[in-house]
Amino acid sequence: MPAYHSNIPDHGVRLLCGFPIQPLRTTCKGNAPPCQGEDIVDEALHYFKANMFFKNFEVKSASDKLLIYVTLYIQQCITKLPHKSKGEAEKLLYSLAIENFSLPGDKTFALGGLVSAPPSRADAGSFFFFSLSHLLFACDATNPRVMQNSSGPT
Repeated sequence: MPAYHSNIPDHGVRLLCGFPIQPLRTTCKGNAPPCQGEDIVDEALHYFKANMFFKNFEVKSASDKLLIYVTLYIQQCITKLPHKSKGEAEKLLYSLAIENFSLPGDKTFALGGLVSAPPSRADAGSFFFFSLSHLLFACDATNPRVMQNSSGPT
């Protein structure tokens, strides 16, 4: 059985270091285009259990890269949730979303082989401000949905 890939088209979508700037369903204002239907976070949550069993994942599109990133973030969220009250879990997930994390080009970036480093220092600055905020909005859009789908205490 193959892994599940993203069904969200990425043609005509701006790419930064290989990540697509996909529409997100979120309440935060930011650089993510608004999304009315299913977004990459919905897909990652829907395919989470199935995709976590795969050791290898063939990347077929740029949207798959973002799907992998959000899936890894969901996994981090889930490891923080056990035995926490709803209030504690919300605070932990908020802290996780805003803590310092590595970016493409850093040696510790989890998807280093899948995404490219910024080509220049100027591009690194624009990538940092644009895509960091997009990834933060993806995390912010993910947190309440992880809370909603978790089976922990309320």
